[in-house]
Amino acid sequence: MKYYKKTFKFIWLLLYSSLIFFSCNKETIENTEDTSVLEGKGLTVIDYKRSKNSSSKTDSNKSSFNGTRIAVFSDELAYENYTEALENQVQNWENAFLAQWGHLNDDDLNAKEDELNFDSEKPLSDFENQIGLQSLRKQYLMAEEAWLNNDVLDSSTDPDSKPIYDFEDNEMAVMNTLAEVQIGTTIIKKLNLEEITLISEAQGILKSTTGKNLLTVPYEDKYLVIQNSDYDALIDFNNGDVSVINNPNVTVTNNPPATSCKYAKEVRKDFLIDSKKFFRAVIKVPRPSLGWNGKVKAKIVSYKKGFFGWRKWRTKIDVGARGDVFNTSCDNSPTYVNKWKGVKRKKKRIYIFRDKSFGSHKVENGGMTGLYRHNNVIKELNLTW
Repeated sequence: MKYYKKTFKFIWLLLYSSLIFFSCNKETIENTEDTSVLEGKGLTVIDYKRSKNSSSKTDSNKSSFNGTRIAVFSDELAYENYTEALENQVQNWENAFLAQWGHLNDDDLNAKEDELNFDSEKPLSDFENQIGLQSLRKQYLMAEEAWLNNDVLDSSTDPDSKPIYDFEDNEMAVMNTLAEVQIGTTIIKKLNLEEITLISEAQGILKSTTGKNLLTVPYEDKYLVIQNSDYDALIDFNNGDVSVINNPNVTVTNNPPATSCKYAKEVRKDFLIDSKKFFRAVIKVPRPSLGWNGKVKAKIVSYKKGFFGWRKWRTKIDVGARGDVFNTSCDNSPTYVNKWKGVKRKKKRIYIFRDKSFGSHKVENGGMTGLYRHNNVIKELNLTW
């Protein structure tokens, strides 16, 4: 029975991949208002608005978030299939580029990419255009470009360290600019640092005498979860009404306590290759939420300085991990061992899990190590707290 379930899901994933592939290769893609181009396939796109019987004190006509567009997935499986299919399409797109030009040295390969104006994430751009969504990914790319244009990179202004952008590109492609997505009747909103602070004040987490924020940065894995498609509560919150956290439809997820086995932790570090090159290493175990199980993730991103700031640099990189992953009860831990597969990319990631059916995958303090290779430079990064 388990074999047939896996086979069925694999076939469905191929169908999604094919649908996205053929849609993304059309010369023109039509957008429709308030409905999904892929309607009937587990995804609709709507403009959420206040209900007619809304009791909010905010004038709906003056609400700047009334009519915000959001992607609505029928269930978690639909969300997972879409995001996995998008990731596969990006990988195939990259592989096709490297199959033709991968024999070039690094300088010539990056020059060829510039010459062809090659968009390594074109499948995601086409998908966003197809469903008519101003995505969180597009917003991140603009912020990242502005940051990389600086002569000296300031980590405090790095958009990659901001909580709202704590997703991979294929995940941000299905989220709106407010970091919102809906699965079934449940709305999930990733909170930015300002929203986290406001909620913390409302919950009394801040020290009222000193105003000192007890939350840590840069990694804050915190969500607003709204049940029953309560768009009134979402719109009120987006307009600054933090009192909606007392609404029975609203839940705020909190970081778990620092125990020996947990999730919602991240460690990142930039490794300098020389004065003009560095790579970023990330090892994290994110909070499980609807559509996002807590798979441990390791990632490497390559950068190089040019005449006009910095850029992501295509070169031979790899990433892996070594250690143990646990189930929700923190028992029955298998050991994960990485196998290197060097490839000329700008970034690469892997997911580490023992069973996709788990709601979360936890690690022990210091029990998981990310492994990173940038050409001949190999570094490690331990996930500790």
